[in-house]
Amino acid sequence: MSDETLRAADPEAWAAAAVEAVARDLDAKPKRDRRPATRSRGVFFVWRAGGEVVGPKHACAERRCAPGCRLAGEVRGEWWTLWYDAEGGRHREKAGTKAAALDLYRRRKTEVRQLVKFPERMRRRDLRLKDLVADYIEAVKASRAKTAAVIERRLKVVQDILGNPAADALKAEDLERLKLKLTSGIRTRNDKDGNPVPIRRKPATINRFLQDLKAVLCRAVAGGKLDRSPFLGVALLTENNKRARELSPAEEVRFFKKVPADPPALAPYFRFLLETGARAGEACDLLWGSILWADGVAELPETKAGEKQYLTLSRAALAILRDLPRIGEHAFCWPDGRPFTVDYATHAFQGAATAAGIHDIRQHDTRHAFAIRRLRGGANLVAVSGLLRHASTRMSERYLHVTRADLRAAVEAGQAEPTAIRAAIGLDGAAQVR
Repeated sequence: MSDETLRAADPEAWAAAAVEAVARDLDAKPKRDRRPATRSRGVFFVWRAGGEVVGPKHACAERRCAPGCRLAGEVRGEWWTLWYDAEGGRHREKAGTKAAALDLYRRRKTEVRQLVKFPERMRRRDLRLKDLVADYIEAVKASRAKTAAVIERRLKVVQDILGNPAADALKAEDLERLKLKLTSGIRTRNDKDGNPVPIRRKPATINRFLQDLKAVLCRAVAGGKLDRSPFLGVALLTENNKRARELSPAEEVRFFKKVPADPPALAPYFRFLLETGARAGEACDLLWGSILWADGVAELPETKAGEKQYLTLSRAALAILRDLPRIGEHAFCWPDGRPFTVDYATHAFQGAATAAGIHDIRQHDTRHAFAIRRLRGGANLVAVSGLLRHASTRMSERYLHVTRADLRAAVEAGQAEPTAIRAAIGLDGAAQVR
């Protein structure tokens, strides 16, 4: 029976059928989220299950909602206001109900028109740790620092631990928690057989993470984004940097037997480090045009000190450079002209040392070996400090250690007293009694 025929024959049945059709259409439509409307200018709603009640109960029985509707009961959350100050700064404030949010928005707009000076803390409300880190990394990259990539990786680890808290909410307790996480964290590194080996970060490594974060916060304080740094009163870990490790003559022979022949410049690169005491980054960046052959020095435009320095080249170092083929503009490079990188050289050094059975040694120990060998050869500490290009001899004392054999030789050097004197004071007798 058609709709018109039913309407003419039985108006009541036609009306009931129309009501059922409308109900079916309503049920077929997707259910609208029960969150309050956010069309009002300057305010918005944030749903939160544990928030304040800001709406009436949702009558699921009347609305025919599906079983388990998450909106059954009160609508919970907070209304926020969004406004901009006279300087274009963006601000968000939690107000509670929609009426309170609208009232707060109107008051803030009136205060902005009246050029009211807002408290410093309110103007920094939206500043997060992520923003400070991004600003610092951008500045480091702009300065073309060679360690920019390393700093960025370390700060990524720091953010993974701390999250993204408000900048002014970062406390000393958070930094102590960061220190604990870095200390207890275990990483893995594959050995020569490809098996993962667990390793822990050393105190010096952990301090580099903390110092990077400290630099981020100090930059924020200098720029007026923070009142004070939460690092005040937070101590770094005690480092043990006084290494006395060096390649012995036998180890050096075994090491160079295991250095790969490809690329050809790799073995000369390691010999150059031993002959000059240069840092790995300085050797990788060495240009042919910066070598002053007549003076026996190499110009280093970018160094750890942040200034141009000169690397003194021995006759052996000059011979190493003369034997190298000039492929590209860099002295130590691949056959296609690409310069060596510090990461590649470090990996190659550790691979050759492991293959030669030499343990507890690193690429930077070539610098230690250079200094110790010059001291043993008769050079004084001031001269060696100049060769290492340190700002003072006190810095050189960190690097210039003596080995146990040197200490034993120094002790035995005091045994040159005449035999008669030793006998007179009873040293020989005491030795025999013992």
